[in-house]
Amino acid sequence: MDEKEVRRFGQKRKLLLKRTARIEEFVRGSVVLMKRPCADRRCRKCASGERHPTWVLTLSEKGKTRTVYLGAVRAPAARRMSENYRRLGALIEEVAQINLVLLTGRKSTRKGAENGPSGQGP
Repeated sequence: MDEKEVRRFGQKRKLLLKRTARIEEFVRGSVVLMKRPCADRRCRKCASGERHPTWVLTLSEKGKTRTVYLGAVRAPAARRMSENYRRLGALIEEVAQINLVLLTGRKSTRKGAENGPSGQGP
């Protein structure tokens, strides 16, 4: 790999790292709509077999699934933060691939990869 390619990969890495720095709000997990019975024994809806819709965030901690109540008000923010988490993970993976190329001096050997780690050029 020549100096020009090393410079291009370095510039691409800087751009990706700037993008990661812009993502401030993120949370690991998935926003899910669950249907649950309520605590009111006199609830007609629950007595008829229906359930109340409840927005929750589910995530895995130490091998166990944790469920955090969100409600309808916090669900959109949690969804956005969850999407940011996935976006941040993808950006970090791209930086890691570029670092591997810079470390080894060889472009990716993955099938279909051309011109760089993501197959789209540096």
